[in-house]
Amino acid sequence: MKVSIQGNLASYSHIAADQVFGSEIDLLQRGSFREVFEDLKSGLADVTVVPIENSTYGSIYQNYDNITNYSVSLVGEVYVKVNFHLIGHKGKLLKDITDIYVHPVARGQIKPFELAHPEIKFHEHEDTAGSVKMVAENNMITSAGCASKMAAKVYNLEILEDNIHENPKNYTRFYVISRPEDEGEIKRIVNNEDNGYKTTFQFTLGSEAGSLYKTLRAFADRDLSLTKIESRPVIGTDWEYRFYVDVAAGMADEALNNALKELSSYVEKLKILGSYVKGEYVNS
Repeated sequence: MKVSIQGNLASYSHIAADQVFGSEIDLLQRGSFREVFEDLKSGLADVTVVPIENSTYGSIYQNYDNITNYSVSLVGEVYVKVNFHLIGHKGKLLKDITDIYVHPVARGQIKPFELAHPEIKFHEHEDTAGSVKMVAENNMITSAGCASKMAAKVYNLEILEDNIHENPKNYTRFYVISRPEDEGEIKRIVNNEDNGYKTTFQFTLGSEAGSLYKTLRAFADRDLSLTKIESRPVIGTDWEYRFYVDVAAGMADEALNNALKELSSYVEKLKILGSYVKGEYVNS
């Protein structure tokens, strides 16, 4: 299985991919989300695993746009508990560290740790696992990175301080994405039907007054739970928005099909992006 991710070995995207497909994968490491979707489009990758939202920092908007701009199918999801650990060279102690390299978002999540150690210089780095890779490959003896436990193992370093983050319940949700023609095959690999189903769809509102209210009512009237609603501006329009919705039901659910049929009468460009098994949770 060729899996394209944004990030390095031992990144949280790598952890998510391992959880879904196991460790025996051909991992393509890319620098941007656009490259990941291009890998899928060109056939270089069989599947991609990309973050879509974080419980602390919200949605990853560029991936909502990528899902619309590329012809893809959502075939699964996984939740990774984002833990940050201080990782440095073996034999070193925290008192030996003079510099710490950390992703800008992660830095906000370890702020109390940073404030408690004014003697250490903190530097921002573009990738969590990449900071550990840099410390290892450049033999930066008095430096440390901030990443997952997997990063310490992959780059043969040591955890100097574990769980230095502030929020103990920080999760990132990842989508597993394939080409539409490969959807059935990938689903047979990733899905555990005991977990129940979710369906994700998108639409733009019509000109009829109260369209958004009617959309929500169509699901409420049928006791269908909406687990996520996101909106993104439609480029080239005057204040028009595209809505993305997750509902806790599968396409085999008659109530969901009836709700979508009702929606089609007063929304525009309704598209089912995927129906998939609810994701499992994994630690890092």
